[in-house]
Amino acid sequence: MKQSIKQRYIASAFILLAATVIVKVISAVYKIPLTNYIGATGRGYFTVAYNLCMPIYALTMGAFPLALTRLVSSYEAKGDRFRIAALRKASKKLFLIVGIIGMAVMLIMAKPYADFISSSPKSIYTILALAPSVFFSCLCACHRAFSEGFLDMKATAYSQLIEALFKMIFGLLFARLSMSWLFGGYIENSMVLGVAVNSDEQALSVIYPITSACAMLGVTLGSIASYVFAGIYTNIKYKFSYKERIDSKDAYSELLMFSAGLVGATVVQSLANFADSSSIQYCLTLCDANALSAQYMASDNDIYTYVLGIFAVALDFRNLIPAIVMALGVTAVPAVSTAYEGGQERFSSLLTSIFKYTVIISVCGGIMIALFYNDILTLFYSKNNADIVSNAGRLLFVFAVSSLPCAAASTSVYCTQALGFAKQTIMPFAVSAAVRVALNFILIPVNEINILGSAVSNFAGFLIILIWNMITIYKKTNAKFNLFEIYLKPCACAALSYFVTSGIRQSISTSISELGVFVLSIVICLLSFGILLILMKSISFKELKTLK
Repeated sequence: MKQSIKQRYIASAFILLAATVIVKVISAVYKIPLTNYIGATGRGYFTVAYNLCMPIYALTMGAFPLALTRLVSSYEAKGDRFRIAALRKASKKLFLIVGIIGMAVMLIMAKPYADFISSSPKSIYTILALAPSVFFSCLCACHRAFSEGFLDMKATAYSQLIEALFKMIFGLLFARLSMSWLFGGYIENSMVLGVAVNSDEQALSVIYPITSACAMLGVTLGSIASYVFAGIYTNIKYKFSYKERIDSKDAYSELLMFSAGLVGATVVQSLANFADSSSIQYCLTLCDANALSAQYMASDNDIYTYVLGIFAVALDFRNLIPAIVMALGVTAVPAVSTAYEGGQERFSSLLTSIFKYTVIISVCGGIMIALFYNDILTLFYSKNNADIVSNAGRLLFVFAVSSLPCAAASTSVYCTQALGFAKQTIMPFAVSAAVRVALNFILIPVNEINILGSAVSNFAGFLIILIWNMITIYKKTNAKFNLFEIYLKPCACAALSYFVTSGIRQSISTSISELGVFVLSIVICLLSFGILLILMKSISFKELKTLK
């Protein structure tokens, strides 16, 4: 029996969701020993490189893949396979050009960004090592977006897994080999790459930028492997043979025209994220270095990069939530655009499910991290980097309890753009950026607050995006949202689960081992949250049956 759009959406979202969870587990396995190799300072160099890369990545990958997916799904619904074949041919040329431009921009910006914006000149090595990944990620996105137009998430899911595995294996291998070689040279002759050093601290200051860059090469290799797989997958599965010659000129123009509104929104979004990340780095340098050193009990040398590394560690765990939730948003693009043509009731029902499960996953992840942030940091970093456990805990807790807007905002943006209202997402991005940058300049330079201010600005900025886009969808489509079902019920269940688990954990903490308390607390938290969702009828078993 043919599945409905809603059933296909949930099944496709589940595939991508499962893959995303595995990818994030692999990423954690990768980043945790990597941080143990290169420390918080080395993670700071990683963060600088990614802060430059992500806006460029979003700019090159934000509009065109979404446009391709939307057009393919539209012509698939009409049964026009010839036009789909033309779009495929046109998209390969477009993504090749965009990838070259994106990589070139990153290479040109590497030194100015490292020197003047991040105040971390040695981060240029990691930036240069990461730059080629922009090119290959663009090529891979062409194949992913094409298959997503058929609500086929396998190319995206499997290529993400391959990319994560390559990044982990080669990133750790290169980091370990380079660290062993460079530190071994220092032990033998008190020199690192021909530079004389007088202490371990000086040696590591020279070594960390190089080992970070070597580890970053694993990311680039992962993007190459991901592109190769996605290309093979789509070429085998989607074979279109026609006797007549396929002219891609019209399809190329259509793809560009459809992307125009998305490009505007993506440019603003990329600039907003760039302004936010850059202002965080700059505002940190406005703090007193001695005060930061005293607070974090770290050396004055590279203290700003060190604090940025602490920020990156906290983000590793916080970003698990929006990254997993993003699977719902990506899958929503073809599903929402198709359902919009199928009737108001059907459309409203799909939107409600998308937002509701986004919130459920978000708040579940939030309370888990908020309850066990210290256990998580202790488990992964206490052996080799005990300073990270004590310094990142408070920031990670604040990130966790304020994670909902960040996760749900991305879903609201995907849905708005999938409906053809990309231009309406520009203003919320701009306003959000202004609010985030303003709060960064107000809060971060205060020595007692410093990097914690980024969590406050993050919450406020994404809340604006979420509310604004939901209002846009409501006004443009007359969709009926049940805010009580979408937000209030799951948030109430999460809050009750947090306090129940916290109370029980305190009462049993003296009667069994720490590991026993930790495991039992996780079980209690998940069970209580699940039971409350069932009792309040937030979970629909009818929808979950479609996963079978």
